[in-house]
Amino acid sequence: MKKKMIRILLTAAMTITMTGCGSKPQETTTPEIPKTDQAEEAPDAAPADKSDLIVYTQKTMNQYFHVALQEKVEEAVGAAGFKVEVANCNNDSTLQNDQFRNFISKNPKAIIANAVDSDALNDVANDAVKAGIPVIMVDNPASTAVVDGSVKFDNFECGKMAAERIVDALTAKYGTPKGRLVNVYGAMSSECWRLRKDGFESVISQYPDIAYIEVPGEGERAKSQEALTNVIAKYGGEIDAVHCPSDDPGLGCAEAMQIADLWYPVGNEKHVIFVTGDGEPDAVRFLQEGYYDAIIVEDAYAYGPIAVDLLTQYLFNGEAIPTSGTYTNENYYWKTAEFMDSETGPVLQVPPYALDASNVNEEGHWGVAALEAEGQ
Repeated sequence: MKKKMIRILLTAAMTITMTGCGSKPQETTTPEIPKTDQAEEAPDAAPADKSDLIVYTQKTMNQYFHVALQEKVEEAVGAAGFKVEVANCNNDSTLQNDQFRNFISKNPKAIIANAVDSDALNDVANDAVKAGIPVIMVDNPASTAVVDGSVKFDNFECGKMAAERIVDALTAKYGTPKGRLVNVYGAMSSECWRLRKDGFESVISQYPDIAYIEVPGEGERAKSQEALTNVIAKYGGEIDAVHCPSDDPGLGCAEAMQIADLWYPVGNEKHVIFVTGDGEPDAVRFLQEGYYDAIIVEDAYAYGPIAVDLLTQYLFNGEAIPTSGTYTNENYYWKTAEFMDSETGPVLQVPPYALDASNVNEEGHWGVAALEAEGQ
């Protein structure tokens, strides 16, 4: 897949899923995704040779983060000399279970999975392991299934870091941590968003003078825009800070702020503190333009290559993935991740980091690289 294809695919997906948001085409619009060359085959396709097929079950293609994640899975599998097949369930956990079972019937060399619902995928993931198929969970893991490995993000720390940035900005504004803060949180069916909310509130709860308002955006752009719009209306626009745990729904919040005349750059007396998570290109551009205070980055480019590394370095050689020690990769800004043990098997936990005006021009940020690839 060519580098610019990722924007073309996402633009198609968002046009259908977000019609009526009143967004600018390049900033908050999103199109139906045409299938890639490695797209999902019909359920009755002949089983492939287990020696050369690695499959990936994808949660959605309606967010740039997950389009980028899938692209890097496909690239990494191909670069390692294997065939790849992808199934996208469009955030339907029942469909994802069906697709996963279809993959098991193909007897692939490995399954890479990004769960829609951390609870819903447990049984079928366990079935794959019992069938002798290595399973690597990426981004959003299963909650109880014991799999061969999970590559996950420290979402609790991500939430904490976002809250700390907002506390610091409120303190700089008022001389003390106070003000009205709105958290437009994600869907609680996702372990990732649950942990980000928990981490965020573990910090904010320490500051009683911060008026904390939480509203569900469900991780969707339109719902997040509506949720923040309602809060803005309720308080007559008198808000000091906004947090959204992911960049795609965060763009809905940005749209709500623009419509309400709350969209001013850092340093302007009317600026509303704004912190999101992930590091998608549109959010990076707003950061570069001065409207975002910080983005707590989750590296979408890392999951595919890491998953394939774990398969080829350990599991395909009959070795278990480590449960301690470090993984180092100089291609990424974060450089080093930690292996650890968990109730669901070995975990490689990728660390978050804050992207802001002080480091946005440094090398290694996936969202910056995506913008550059598009010529922006």
